[in-house]
Amino acid sequence: MIEFITYFVFLTRSVVDGIFSSIEFQAGGMLLTAGAILNLVVLGLAAALFFQRRGSIFPIKVWLPYLAIATLSVTWSSDKGAAVRMLLVLFTYAAMFAIPFFLRVDYRRNAWLIKASIYSSVIPALYSVLEYFYFLEDDGRIKSTFMHPNVLAFYLMVIVGIIYFLLSSSTVHIRPFFRKMLVLYSGLLVGLIILTETRSAWFAVLLILGAFAFFVDRRYLLALVLLPALLLVPAVSNRISDLGQGTEYTGQMRSEDDAVNSFAWRELMWESAMDDVAGSRILGKGLASFGLNSIVFFPLADREPDDYGAHGLGAHSAYVQALYETGILGFVCYIGMYFSLIKRALRQYRRDPRGTVMMVSIILAYMTVNFSDNIFDYGGLNWYFWGFFGTVFAKFDRDTIEIAARSRLARQVDVQPFASAS
Repeated sequence: MIEFITYFVFLTRSVVDGIFSSIEFQAGGMLLTAGAILNLVVLGLAAALFFQRRGSIFPIKVWLPYLAIATLSVTWSSDKGAAVRMLLVLFTYAAMFAIPFFLRVDYRRNAWLIKASIYSSVIPALYSVLEYFYFLEDDGRIKSTFMHPNVLAFYLMVIVGIIYFLLSSSTVHIRPFFRKMLVLYSGLLVGLIILTETRSAWFAVLLILGAFAFFVDRRYLLALVLLPALLLVPAVSNRISDLGQGTEYTGQMRSEDDAVNSFAWRELMWESAMDDVAGSRILGKGLASFGLNSIVFFPLADREPDDYGAHGLGAHSAYVQALYETGILGFVCYIGMYFSLIKRALRQYRRDPRGTVMMVSIILAYMTVNFSDNIFDYGGLNWYFWGFFGTVFAKFDRDTIEIAARSRLARQVDVQPFASAS
């Protein structure tokens, strides 16, 4: 039953963002969405597995330092209601990473949640195609079943990474027909990422595909010749040309001439945030405090709640947010989680070199998009990223145990004839 619920969550999480965020209710004086119920289901699922089954403590070691600091920071946050909600969300990310380690042996061995993650993208992909041709919004960017085009782009980036991990890995075997279908399907997903007009996702996907081309299949290097042709696509050329405009802020913001582009605007906000947190560099201003405080330290912040119900502005950088809210200690612990993933992946290099290269490329791609977006706020995205690595590492652990068991059995068989002869 637990395995079925886990599979269902992986299969459907990608399509519920818009639906669940529109269903609101009051609880304990806080305005919550139906997504909170799903979060509680995942936390309950993780707790049941932790207390009923044996599993690796690796996911706990990865997440515990950052979660401990985040929990403490709730006490001095300027928005304690938002801080408690954010803390529970962070625990769900850790839970999705941990759950695969506690599943039954055959489920860990087959890494079946990886396929569930890929299947989860079918409906968002089909919806994106329909959206582009029939009901595209005025900004020209597709967002599918997600709340924002960026979230769709980063989610598809993770799915593309998973696909190319499967195409590379010797640990997870796929049939030739399914392999061909994955190559074709990945082309569709890359095209959809382009249509989201999310530049950081473009760079991250290029990193993943570049790793595959250089270290796994050199034939894909021919595709690099086609990269300049992408400049002929308006969605690409317009977004790139935007970076050359509005690079300086005059301090007025009264006309089009005073407007800054999205990255220059981020830099301006980050500088203001770092000035504001200067007196609390070690422990930060408290979890989920950036949005509310931005109304004070950044005059351009919106005082009305956004689509996620938050006031002010998001940090538009997970690193800046971690540094502002949980200080240098929290920032170091947050960065440390990704290096823990890289270290764990590299342990499998001798057994699965190509799969390891792709895992590291996915982690680096994810670290890249953390630099310029509100990754903490994107629940579904984090679930698939952390769930994927939990699934792969859980399979690696299972395979290591089975290889060791076969090795012991082989030694016993070799020794037995001599024991009989004596």
